[in-house]
Amino acid sequence: MTTTIEPARRCDHASPAAASWSVTVAPDLAEAGKAWQALEADAVFSAYQRHDWCAAFLATIGAGATPCLAVVGDADGQPQGLLPLAITDEHGLAVAGFIGGKHCNFGMGLWRAAFAASLTAADLDAILDSVARQAPRRIDLFRLASQPACWDGLANPFRLLPHLPAASDGYHLRLGADAEAVLAGAVSPAARRKLRKKERALAAHGPVELTKARTSDEIDRFTDSFLALKATRCRAQGITDAFAVAGARAFIVDGATGPAGGVPPAITLFALTVAGEPVAVFGGAAARGRFSGMFTAVTSGPLARHSPGEILLHKVVRACCDDGLDTFDLGVGRARYKASLCAGTDALFDQYVAVTWRGQAAAAALGAAVRLKRQVKDSARLWPIVEAFRRARARLA
Repeated sequence: MTTTIEPARRCDHASPAAASWSVTVAPDLAEAGKAWQALEADAVFSAYQRHDWCAAFLATIGAGATPCLAVVGDADGQPQGLLPLAITDEHGLAVAGFIGGKHCNFGMGLWRAAFAASLTAADLDAILDSVARQAPRRIDLFRLASQPACWDGLANPFRLLPHLPAASDGYHLRLGADAEAVLAGAVSPAARRKLRKKERALAAHGPVELTKARTSDEIDRFTDSFLALKATRCRAQGITDAFAVAGARAFIVDGATGPAGGVPPAITLFALTVAGEPVAVFGGAAARGRFSGMFTAVTSGPLARHSPGEILLHKVVRACCDDGLDTFDLGVGRARYKASLCAGTDALFDQYVAVTWRGQAAAAALGAAVRLKRQVKDSARLWPIVEAFRRARARLA
């Protein structure tokens, strides 16, 4: 296989010679379930690598993909890592990527820390080679996108292989027991006073409440509200609606319903309502003390001038503090509302590992596209032009 982009860079941790390891590729979640469950108990991973989140995605939006779940075991056969991948057809290529695609803000494996720290670049290249050889179908290219350089104190082992910065980074906020102190440290006093004034103005139209969806009726209602608000906002902004795809509604509903037995659902829905009507909806996923925002949508009607989206986010942060979580993030991509609340940055990288000659050509093209996209987003002159073009295109449409 051929990795592309730039010379490998090693993380700043000791890298002793790895113990022997093995790779077993499971073709479905049931076969990988036991190892997955064991790793969720003590491995490092994001909410997007939870078994239940991946199961909800593969059963709905990702129903056409081929699961490729690589369990990495140690010399004793005990699972030490898992790469939750799926293979999709894209323009004649068979591409393996993290389950969730564009809906997965952070792509990574589940890793036990000591084992991950022992891996070398040669080990990782050999692991991917083994995955390609055992995969349930041909793989032309591994597209391992939006990988955190470090996560929950663990240096991502795949940083050892050639990679390039992702088009956008992630944004997070450190939480604490005192929600008001957290918000005071993140948002200026003037901005908080302004937001309180807006909430009072919003309350003039009816009681303002934050509701966390728990019943099936609330899940259905908030999901439908989100999809409608999202579609309207995307049309106005001239951007593609990632949720205007088959299975999107079922993905949210299934993920938010969750399994029986008191296990937290894969997706949590919040809605800010005015006189009982949702004016902003926020969905996210939690794992290992971190709540990761997946999606949000806000009304485009007259109440939009009162910033219901920002009011909702502040209330969700308070709810996360009350639940004892330690980190809150707003996913990938730049936006004013993210910068105004989340001071922390999660550096992300993309990785393209070619398996066939078809994959080699695609890796070069994809790498160039990501570089260009990041340059445009970093440009104070070019990015506003792109946004203005999108709005103009939306008005014409």
